[in-house]
Amino acid sequence: MDVSPPRSTPTPPPTRRWQRLAWLSLFTAVNAGVAIAIALGNTPVGDNPGGALGLGYLAVALPGHFLAFGALVSLLPLLLGLWRRSPRALVASAVLLQALWLGLLLVDAKVFALYRFHLNAMVLNMVFGGALRDQVALSWQTWLQSAAVMATVLLAEGLLAWACWRLVPAGARRRPLLLAWATGLALMGIGQLATAYYDARGERAVTSQWAYLPWAQPITAKRHMLQLGVRSLPQASLPDPRHSQLQYPLQPLRCQSHSQPNVLVVVLESLRHDALDATTMPNTWVLARQSALFAQHYSSGNATRYGLFGLLYGLPGGYWQSMLDEQRGSLLFDVLRRQNYALHLYGSAPLSSPEFDRTAFAQVRDQLHTAPSALPVAARDRHVIDALRADIAGAGAGHWFGLAFLDSSHAPYHLPPGYPPLATPMAADIDFLALDADHDPRPERNRYLTSVHYADALIGELLATLRDSGQADNTIVLVTGDHAEEFNDLGLNYWGHNGNFSDHQVRVPFVLHWPGRAPGRHGGPSSHEDFVPTLLRHGLGCENALADFSTGQDLFAPAAGNRALLVESWSQRGIRQGGHTYVFDKFGNATALDRRYLPLINQQPDPAAVQTAWGALTHFRRH
Repeated sequence: MDVSPPRSTPTPPPTRRWQRLAWLSLFTAVNAGVAIAIALGNTPVGDNPGGALGLGYLAVALPGHFLAFGALVSLLPLLLGLWRRSPRALVASAVLLQALWLGLLLVDAKVFALYRFHLNAMVLNMVFGGALRDQVALSWQTWLQSAAVMATVLLAEGLLAWACWRLVPAGARRRPLLLAWATGLALMGIGQLATAYYDARGERAVTSQWAYLPWAQPITAKRHMLQLGVRSLPQASLPDPRHSQLQYPLQPLRCQSHSQPNVLVVVLESLRHDALDATTMPNTWVLARQSALFAQHYSSGNATRYGLFGLLYGLPGGYWQSMLDEQRGSLLFDVLRRQNYALHLYGSAPLSSPEFDRTAFAQVRDQLHTAPSALPVAARDRHVIDALRADIAGAGAGHWFGLAFLDSSHAPYHLPPGYPPLATPMAADIDFLALDADHDPRPERNRYLTSVHYADALIGELLATLRDSGQADNTIVLVTGDHAEEFNDLGLNYWGHNGNFSDHQVRVPFVLHWPGRAPGRHGGPSSHEDFVPTLLRHGLGCENALADFSTGQDLFAPAAGNRALLVESWSQRGIRQGGHTYVFDKFGNATALDRRYLPLINQQPDPAAVQTAWGALTHFRRH
């Protein structure tokens, strides 16, 4: 089929270009409409969980969302077609790329219908790379059907291209075209403005719609909206389970605690596993000798978002976006509230960025306390500890759950004025531009260890208050980190965190003091995902099977020696198994690495480990 423009009287080049722009704009807009129709196939319209507000938001957001993607797809045809004498390159590339784009959307729609998450590079690698061959069998009939669908899409795109040429006049004018572009830009802008506004309000009717927008990256501006007087709504009720992406928990929790111990959780930012020693953390070291010490413990991610998520949910970080979209809080706080625990929840830094107020603490967000932002970071940690000590001292006979998230050990490693260095040389500040493969890390590492020493001194005061108030014998105490911190330990020029999944960025101390349990060192692999199921089972009396509400394991049960652990970051997902780490990047490339984080040549990820990870990531998704 010839989809080139009809032959006509030669026109001047500028007019020809405007005609081609008009054709490409119309072709892109119609394909955006088709993309919207595909997305609506998985969107509840007649019974939307957001009601009229949710549907109104979708009416604005969907056109802008798919026009933006369509414009990106049309960028290459635009560059190819505007400056060539013949429009064939423009038409052929536009037809091919839009067909591939719609084909990708159709695949994504099927994945979303099955698993309630959108297609990503890691899933593509798992399926087509063969790691899930036993679970996702692609027969020759499936491939044949896929080829037939793709051929149909290509044919339809060719017909659409031909029809659009017939609709676009040869003398296309500039003004209507510019007006159409302005309308498209306005739709994109209004959609993003609505997103930022309702995100700042925490409006679940709107945020729950994000799940239906493939690969949405909502622009948020909470601080700016707050300055404009836009404030968060009170806690929202749970979403309608009929429309939830999640089946979480699988069964209602049955919990009844007869002992009702207090629970104290202290999380230090960027706490390395080897920072726990008698010199750097003397108070926690003494506690560790009286506690269960998990020596091979790993955070669920190399960034705060995923580390705290795993610790407070007992789930991998891959569930973050679904929990955020639906503002589903941790089941831990549901159980604590039902058992009438007082909650003392403190963060040195705001717990709204990342959005823990809309994930883990969604149902108790009104009980979150943040240190005054005007204070220096070290003083904020002091404020948090003093406030929590006052709560503990005044607790009386009631039972309580306390959380302190301390920030001093976050780069650039904060200290009170005049705090003596733990070791020298110690950097006076951190010059991030000076950090490279040849830089001596000792000054920065000594400053980091000194900041950890300061945080440990605050922990010592907290533990002293616990003892002085007579509550130590009835209080479970956990001291850990959200993730670790690297100082080029691998010699590969990695600094800080969120860069890799080596021990230096995800292995953290995990000191769990449990009254009535004998102290000891546990050498098997454990994860942040294990804390909530252990606490719910042994501390809060939950009778359910752990798989009803968590992907973690019981910390007091025998550890699996070859356990595969999921770890998450902003741009990668990893599976740690024994001495190997399997890393999936955002493009779906899988790399097997050894303990030194060097590639294992010609070795693919262990299919059993990948299947375990897949099971964890889909266990609580509604199929």
